[in-house]
Amino acid sequence: MERPQQPMKTLQKLVGKHVTIRLKNNKVLRGVLVNYDDCMNLIIDEGEELDQKGENVVVKYGRLVIRGTQVLYITSEETMG
Repeated sequence: MERPQQPMKTLQKLVGKHVTIRLKNNKVLRGVLVNYDDCMNLIIDEGEELDQKGENVVVKYGRLVIRGTQVLYITSEETMG
């Protein structure tokens, strides 16, 4: 059985990839992870807000800075290899 990875190592593998982020206020955001810091604050390019189901684009933002304390989870459909 594989050991769970540390969050920072997982984030490093996601840099440059498309990610979907659910926030504590139930907003769903999608974009390309550009960078992150030790507090897990995220910088996202091509940022979009999706509907609650995460299917349709509601608003296009461009570059986003997301405070790490507001993130519930981050997913990516791309392989983390």
